Amino acid sequence: MKVLQINKIFNRLGKFQTAHRRGILIGIILFTLAAAAGILRFEFSFTNDGWFLEGDPAKVNAEKFREHFGNDASVVVLVTAKGAQGAGGSAESAPSVRDSAILEMRDTLSRYMLANIPLAKEIHSIENSAGTEALLHLSLERYTDPADDAAKIGRAVADMLKRPEFKSEKWDLNAGGEPYLEVAKNDSTMPQAARSVVIGVFIMIFCLAFFTRSKFGVLVPLMAIAFAMASVFGICGWLGVKPDFTLFTLPLVLGMALSVGYSIHYINSFKQAYQRLETCFGNRPKNRDEALVEAVTETGWPIFFTVVTTVASMLSFLVVEMPVMKIVGSICAAMVFAVYLYVIILVPILFSYDGKGEKAVAKLANDEGRIEKILVKIGGKALNMKLPIALASVAVAVASAIGCMGLKVNMEYVEMFGTKLPFVERLVELMDSELANVYSYNVMIDLGGDSDSASFKNPEKFAALDSSVTDLSKLPLTKFTEGKARVMVGGVTDDFSTAYIHVELKEWNSKQIDVDIDSAQTLVRHYFPKADVGVEGYAVEQASMNNKLVKGEIKSVCVSFVMIVLLLIASFMSVKTGLIGMIPNVAPILVIGAVMGYCDFSMDMMTMMVIPMAIGIAVDDTIHFVNHSKLCFERCGNYRESVLATFRDVGKSMVSTTIILCMMFLAYMVSPVTIFFRVGLMASIGLVTALVADFTITPVLIVLTKPFGKGFKNQKSAGLLQPIISQNLCQE
Repeated sequence: MKVLQINKIFNRLGKFQTAHRRGILIGIILFTLAAAAGILRFEFSFTNDGWFLEGDPAKVNAEKFREHFGNDASVVVLVTAKGAQGAGGSAESAPSVRDSAILEMRDTLSRYMLANIPLAKEIHSIENSAGTEALLHLSLERYTDPADDAAKIGRAVADMLKRPEFKSEKWDLNAGGEPYLEVAKNDSTMPQAARSVVIGVFIMIFCLAFFTRSKFGVLVPLMAIAFAMASVFGICGWLGVKPDFTLFTLPLVLGMALSVGYSIHYINSFKQAYQRLETCFGNRPKNRDEALVEAVTETGWPIFFTVVTTVASMLSFLVVEMPVMKIVGSICAAMVFAVYLYVIILVPILFSYDGKGEKAVAKLANDEGRIEKILVKIGGKALNMKLPIALASVAVAVASAIGCMGLKVNMEYVEMFGTKLPFVERLVELMDSELANVYSYNVMIDLGGDSDSASFKNPEKFAALDSSVTDLSKLPLTKFTEGKARVMVGGVTDDFSTAYIHVELKEWNSKQIDVDIDSAQTLVRHYFPKADVGVEGYAVEQASMNNKLVKGEIKSVCVSFVMIVLLLIASFMSVKTGLIGMIPNVAPILVIGAVMGYCDFSMDMMTMMVIPMAIGIAVDDTIHFVNHSKLCFERCGNYRESVLATFRDVGKSMVSTTIILCMMFLAYMVSPVTIFFRVGLMASIGLVTALVADFTITPVLIVLTKPFGKGFKNQKSAGLLQPIISQNLCQE
């Protein structure tokens, strides 16, 4: 189907909107209020449970452990003696956790933890031989509601550390354990996430004011994103969908960015249409409504199709075997579609109410004509440098592919959040201490027998258990304190059929952890060949998430790529055109991967979303460019002139939206949180790369491959570089 035919549909839509603007506005406001009411029910997810599907080995083993032994989570508090040493630094004068004041505090702290921390079971205390450290270990009863119970426990520990009776110059308290670490992580990242969003809003307002120079150009996108957020998160509340908090800002920033992008395309098209009408008719009344209809006609189809491709890219996360990624991907897709609906409804309607003088609009459009002339010159130079562009593209692709080979995945706290956050600094101190640890795992051995010979009552089985402990002590990541491995038999069930060995780790090493876990299972199975041996624990969950991220990233990118290619082919009814539209969008994938590989940046849960997101957003400009080139070709039959007219008509919008999107994602870079910084950097690099590719590779491919068919015979030019109106508004 020709673009001109599709545009007729959107022409009718534009006329309908301007004719029924009041009723449409009332309907959209009522819908938004009904959807937004669900925000009162909206909640976040703060646990790792959302990372695992039902039946996942890590989740199955964790549930089995809790069934047999109560709870694999615990709370630890490291007490470190502080204070200056005496003269000569003698051992007798050194600070010690055995000092009377610290001993009294430790006793008070132990009683407080048992009395005030939910699900507290029993507490144990150990000291190092030097007396500089003491560790209080609080075991917990089994969770009834994992998310709610863990949050309450973590909050109770955080509040406990703030109490004045537990603060002194004589000691330092540092807490650990999964419930507390998750709360501490959220307390540290929440303000940073909110700060990034607020900065993004101010950047959005500034950019809109600068590029549109219209009060409605600022207000309408703000209204669109506000309504879209209220609707999407309200519907999430009604449906009981709980997104992971760490990933929550991505739909927000994505929605704001796309609201601006879609609005800019509409507004710039309106200005150009008004200028063309002014050229044809001069100062006559009611030019504004005709220009708005013309803007919907020209931009309706390409914007709609960019929405479809971006939604498809976000929905590619549904193939990832992680519920939390499925949820966030679905919310992002819903946000994209909601933003589109509000923009396409509100921009034409509210702009029709704008009281700005018609001459002022025309003057603004004329002032921007200088930028369009510059873009036409850029297009001409690109077409005159086909060979250098082709060679440079190949060189960049090869260098990027090599860089991508260095990509790695790491979900460890220090790598993800960086040491600039106080909670991470405390976490590093915890890992570097003699007694405390952050990561550990449990090896469960289920003998499954009823007789004494097939249970741990059998001395041979218990001896095998001791031998297993000895072998697990030799694994590379096992922690040692004063020459003793932190490996122990953690417990045996009442019927002696199941036991577990607890292993503490000295550090997190994303490359070694899988080897250690696999080796642990192999070593234990050697002693218990007929038993059911499983591994679970915080370290196992983190390692499993690492592996799922790798597989999920590959699946998501492949599915996103294939879906967008098929959509492009279907849209343009041409395999050649579809492939041309997709080739430039391989560039941001390769460049993002290369930068992360060369800079030794690790993939994590947020940066994993950047590549499919970059594909979905970057392809938007390609669609606008290819679609408009095809539209111009249908009018004139000349490839070169069609491409140059496209630079003039949509080039400015492409540049404007890319600048705004980059600046909004750069708001993440002011955060000390490493994953936020990298998301802002990678997204900006991807968007700039996509724009450069669209201004170089795309026009060259169009002219060289001639995807729209043969040009018109005996027609060198149709005057497309002069003002024209697409729907014959200038007919004589």
